[in-house]
Amino acid sequence: MSSPGVGSGLDVHTMVSQLVAAERYGTDTRHDRIESTAKAQISAFGKISSGLSGLRDALAKFEGMGASPGRKVVVAEDAGFTATANSKAALGSYRVSVESLASTHKLHSAPVAGDEQLGHGTLSIDFGGEEPLAVEIAEGKGSLTDVRDAINKAAEGKGVTATLVRGDEGDVLVLASTTTGSEGRLSITASGGDGGLAALGTEGGTLTVADPGNDAVVVVDGITRTSSSNRLDDLIDGVTVDLTEARPGESFSLELKSDASTLKATMLGFISAYNTALSALRAQSAAGSENAAGAALSGDSAPRGITSSLRNLVSRSYAELSALGLETKVDGSLSLDGAEFDKAIAEAPEAVVRLFGDEGSFQQPLKDSLKSWLGDDGLIKGRTEALDTRLKRLQTDRESFDRRIERVQANYLRQFTALDAMVAQMSSTSSFLGQQLSQLTNLNAK
Repeated sequence: MSSPGVGSGLDVHTMVSQLVAAERYGTDTRHDRIESTAKAQISAFGKISSGLSGLRDALAKFEGMGASPGRKVVVAEDAGFTATANSKAALGSYRVSVESLASTHKLHSAPVAGDEQLGHGTLSIDFGGEEPLAVEIAEGKGSLTDVRDAINKAAEGKGVTATLVRGDEGDVLVLASTTTGSEGRLSITASGGDGGLAALGTEGGTLTVADPGNDAVVVVDGITRTSSSNRLDDLIDGVTVDLTEARPGESFSLELKSDASTLKATMLGFISAYNTALSALRAQSAAGSENAAGAALSGDSAPRGITSSLRNLVSRSYAELSALGLETKVDGSLSLDGAEFDKAIAEAPEAVVRLFGDEGSFQQPLKDSLKSWLGDDGLIKGRTEALDTRLKRLQTDRESFDRRIERVQANYLRQFTALDAMVAQMSSTSSFLGQQLSQLTNLNAK
């Protein structure tokens, strides 16, 4: 093997590297520019998408009852109940009396020694209409501790729980329903085995009632309601009442007032999201100046079109939005006059519903526009996918170009290696001729 440049003194590898670098420069520069531009534009569309997604989420909070004023519940102190209400609740007041609370049915066994065996067989526990729980008590596993463990294992916390209370006269098995009121009352029967488990039956056994599992009784404006639960979510339309203490014979006020604070917070959230989206659109499409380069989407029609559409939607509903206290600034951003908003809601609670409620005159076209920009077939995804395709195609072009450059480099190396050999040969010939001439000169001199 021979090393290029040894015979001629030429630095063949350096010369080839420089020629290849010069060959690559223009194309590499163009490829790098395409890649950096595409990645910057993908990032810019991502930031715009994030801003518009925030606007879409803020708009969605007006759906359902979100565009209606909330309700403030005022309950007298120590009334024996608390309450919450949604926007469906009618304004007004009620007199409420909690006559009794729903309690948990609880049974006690007769006290027995800790290791005493009651017997074996099957306990069937019925707890309010569901499939009865069958508990198998094996022979030799009939102590109260064994029975407790068997019941808890079979029930897994559903329907009934068992525990032991250790008193002066012995251990007592305590069985408690997991459901309050009459619906959760326990019924226990024993079968099979040696008959010893009959002591734990609710009919003819030794169980005593520690808590009867009564229903709650509440009276609203003279109307009585009985419930197995201490939470009533259908007692008054749109109101959930939680009973906390029985105050029989005493009635207390429950008042429902309009509360625009939640709606105002939703509106402020929407305005903030709208302004954030506009800011993202402006930032990613800003034009360049003498001292600063333009943004990634400078000159792109997409962000300009979205910005124009948003501002047009606001303009078309400006009179109604203005009546709610919304104001537009020079840059197109929105602000809210809180006092004006409160006044507008007090005078016309349905005003926000007409604009921002389901299929509202402002909400629906904005929702449709956001879908056209953010949807699976939307503008932003389409543009982003096109840029991704461009990057994939660029990678293919780079690989193809690299293969061509490898061929060019190999060709340069062959050419310069041949040149090196030729120069070396010529140098050798020149040296030989010089020697011959020198010898002739010496002969003539003699």
